[in-house]
Amino acid sequence: MRIVTVLIVLLGMTACVEKRPVIGPLGGGSDSARKVLIEEFTGVRCTNCPDGSAEILNLQALHGENLIAVSIHAGPFSEPYPENQYDFRTATGDALLQLLGEPLGYPSAVIDRKIFPGESGRPIGKAQWPGYIQSELAEAPLVNVAIETTYKDADRSLHVRVTVVPLEDIAEPLKLSVLLTEDNIVDVQAFPSGLDPGYTHRHVLRDRLMAEVSGLAIGDHFVKGQSQSFDFDYTLPTNWKANDCHIVAFVHKAGPDLDVLQVEEHRVTE
Repeated sequence: MRIVTVLIVLLGMTACVEKRPVIGPLGGGSDSARKVLIEEFTGVRCTNCPDGSAEILNLQALHGENLIAVSIHAGPFSEPYPENQYDFRTATGDALLQLLGEPLGYPSAVIDRKIFPGESGRPIGKAQWPGYIQSELAEAPLVNVAIETTYKDADRSLHVRVTVVPLEDIAEPLKLSVLLTEDNIVDVQAFPSGLDPGYTHRHVLRDRLMAEVSGLAIGDHFVKGQSQSFDFDYTLPTNWKANDCHIVAFVHKAGPDLDVLQVEEHRVTE
């Protein structure tokens, strides 16, 4: 069962003695690195999906930590086989499928939650991923996102603090989404040749930390350099490997556009 509490802390210019995270690779300056979010729709019954997952790994090898992936097991191919040890389906994944749109084919993924010019929806095929990722990486970030985690193995309690710092004045509603993923899960996956029991599933969506799948509203007017921190508490299930769990946090528009302004990832046990 998901156990989540949220506390919002305004940092800004106050004389706060609270420990603050490092913001971005260059201290939060305007030349901080842009990172891109790719949300892949997949399923253990999807014989074409391993090709999509392999393409994401290739793109991550190219772009390094600037490309952050979440694999969402939802839709018609996500029901586990009797041979599967795990059921990767989640209520969050089902809700994201509704929020982001049903793919027309698989493999399919959403890049920074954008509808790109000429596309009919957010989910797009893997042939288009490299070009759209490259174009997003070329954009200057409007905010910085930093993540701190405190994990206690004794009771598997996890505390997450996400700090958001605008790099420009922004006058529109924004939201914060915080997802929890698990990497390196070995379980059955369908291939055209049959079932592979030794397949490694990567960056699998496990849950969300905010109450609403559409994100936590964080305001509608932001001043350059004035930071906000958001605290979340969670208890990891015993069958999840804490060392392979990651927090993925991103700031995005409130809608109807959902464009992601910046994303960050942090290992739970770091």
